[in-house]
Amino acid sequence: MPAETFLALQDMLERLGDPAHRGPEATSGAPQRRTLGQHGLVLEYTWDERARTLTLLALERVTREP
Repeated sequence: MPAETFLALQDMLERLGDPAHRGPEATSGAPQRRTLGQHGLVLEYTWDERARTLTLLALERVTREP
């Protein structure tokens, strides 16, 4: 994984841990998805509000859109 892509992934994970960037649907405990289209990644995660824990369930490479 190129350093630029890793930094984008790290930034997204930090933002998902911030309540200001997390939608209300994320607190349901159901898996959520976010796409980093320019880096060709899709993240699947859950947020546990009580434990204040972000869990990355899957990280997939997808074809980048032109």
